[in-house]
Amino acid sequence: MVTCGRCGAENASNAAVCGQCNNFLSWDDPTLGDAQHHGGRAFDPQQIPSPVPLSTPDRPASTPRVAPDPAAPPPNRPSEPRADVNDIIRAIDEGRDLAAGRGRADLEQHLGRTRDRLAADPVPVVVVGEFKMGKSTLINALLQADICAVDADVITAVPTMVRYAEHAEVTRNLLTKDGEVLDEERMPLDAMPALVTEQAGPGSTAGQRTVTVGYPHRMLAAGLALVDTPGVGGLDSHHGQLTLGALRQAEGALFVTDAAQELTQPELEFLRTSAERCPRIALVVTKVDIFPHWRRLVEINREHLQRAGLAMPVIPVSSYLRLSAANDPDLNLESGFGDLVAFLARDVVLAARRLTARSAAAEVDFVATQLQQQTQAERTVMAAPAKVSTVVAQLDAVQQEAMRLAAPTANWQTILSDGITQLEADVTYDILTRLKAVIREGEEIIDRGDPQDTWDDTEVWLRRQLAKAVVDNRDQLTSQAEDLAARVALQFAMPSSANLESQTDMGDHVDALSLGQVPIFSNSATQPTSILVAARSGYLPIMLGTATVGAVPVVGGAATVLTGGAFAPFMVAIFAVSAALGDGIDASTFSSERLRQRTARQAAARLAVQRFVRDDVSPVVSKQTADALRRIRQLLRDDFLGRAQQLQRTARDAITAARQAEAMPRHQQQSRKRDLEDQQRRLDEVRTTARQVVAEGVHG
Repeated sequence: MVTCGRCGAENASNAAVCGQCNNFLSWDDPTLGDAQHHGGRAFDPQQIPSPVPLSTPDRPASTPRVAPDPAAPPPNRPSEPRADVNDIIRAIDEGRDLAAGRGRADLEQHLGRTRDRLAADPVPVVVVGEFKMGKSTLINALLQADICAVDADVITAVPTMVRYAEHAEVTRNLLTKDGEVLDEERMPLDAMPALVTEQAGPGSTAGQRTVTVGYPHRMLAAGLALVDTPGVGGLDSHHGQLTLGALRQAEGALFVTDAAQELTQPELEFLRTSAERCPRIALVVTKVDIFPHWRRLVEINREHLQRAGLAMPVIPVSSYLRLSAANDPDLNLESGFGDLVAFLARDVVLAARRLTARSAAAEVDFVATQLQQQTQAERTVMAAPAKVSTVVAQLDAVQQEAMRLAAPTANWQTILSDGITQLEADVTYDILTRLKAVIREGEEIIDRGDPQDTWDDTEVWLRRQLAKAVVDNRDQLTSQAEDLAARVALQFAMPSSANLESQTDMGDHVDALSLGQVPIFSNSATQPTSILVAARSGYLPIMLGTATVGAVPVVGGAATVLTGGAFAPFMVAIFAVSAALGDGIDASTFSSERLRQRTARQAAARLAVQRFVRDDVSPVVSKQTADALRRIRQLLRDDFLGRAQQLQRTARDAITAARQAEAMPRHQQQSRKRDLEDQQRRLDEVRTTARQVVAEGVHG
């Protein structure tokens, strides 16, 4: 039997959905929604309100139900636990108590920060795909609530994060005028459509970086955070490139397509690049209730992924059936969302928390080692008072080494400083090289056409290439920063706990820059004058011919007037020659003028691209790079300097404890020995749990 974690009802061992409350049982894992989340308050599923009333998409009354795919693998159940996230939480709390008992407020605070990171860090899952593939509807169906705006003519324009909150609320994150700081504005949930879509009018979302929705839901309470992204508008567009950049900071991704057609080559390329940045990714095929041949299409997509070397689950779903299944477990099961929920619970949330727990366990082991050093010094001196000099000498050597690590001239400080300098040079050279390549290629594109006709397409291409250049540059910055952190950590023989990826976020500042329209493209100032010049040049021979016909020849001083009949052939010949000469000059003049104007437009377009990249984009990217490097330097410096100071204090306190143990009266030593044995036992338990998690991971 399986007990539902939401309502407590007993279900069959092979049940996927609770027959009492329609809850997916694959989410009922003891490590999801435990007491350490949300400030340590125990999560009570009974306190979660019922989903808000749903407005399901319109469908014909005869829409068939979707039978489960017989070829699809059954949803996996979590394996038997080895170590639980709760175990490492208990180890952290035990370590904090031991540190407080030793008067080590620094180590207690260190573990406190570790606990906060383990409990509070969300597990972001980015939902990506082309426009109108059902991304927003998928999120609503998953949570069975009207959260993301959906409609036939609604397009998501602002990234939206949906995460846990005790009460439904919306936070609007705005860029300030200087573009550096984010202002937060809280709004009611019904303000969502106007905030994240373009229904309020063009430009209504300008200045908004993100919108965050807080909502009380069990899956969100477990740490899951869903990010609804704008349609990429062509997977190689600038939106697509920015989405790829965001995937590096995501713990999971859902690539959404529908059952209308099989995966295209651009989609496969996007999936391949996405999998390199975010290994926990699934292909979700929506709208299977509309297309009767969806099973065949799903199988074709699996074959495409296999040929492309992409190992990821393919999950067909019907958001319509899920939204309609509020009180129908059978319909809920037929929607296909069980596999999606299992993927998010097992392969994303638990996997991410396993990595976070390993990092936390390493910090617990570090603190326990420091505390054990002091305990072991006391025990050694009490057991063999004659060894006090040896113990103190050993601890003094440790203290001297810790003092060297804490000194401004420490080797790791030099490595960090030189590394940041080298990193700045490499990243700056890389982005300048990429921007020059964009300018050069852009000029070649401009020269192959007329900017008056191709400028809009050129701007789209330019933004895409700039986004790609910035994302690739940020990838290099993150990779080299992680290598630098590893080199510094070697000086301490311990890993760094700094999250460097969060320090290299470029945001969408570059995307918000306006290229504008080049004024000369309208030719409002030059075209009329040029046409008049061309027309005057073309008709000049005709005017000369007319003047010639009107002349009266004078022969030998005697006036001879030619009669109209005798003059007619001569007049026709003059007009014919003048017209032919005029047409030739007219065609040549107009052709030259058009070429001149096109050349002028090309020159203006090239100049516009150069100015935009060099004067607008390059300074913004340079500023972001400098800020990221400053944050990385400060983060690594504070992290390792704090460790050095803790090592130094541990050695100093251990020396003091050893000398106090030597001078302690005999009648007090027995009681102190019992206390030290108890401390040692507790430290051994803490270290055993921590090292087990580091070596094997946690239940997942």
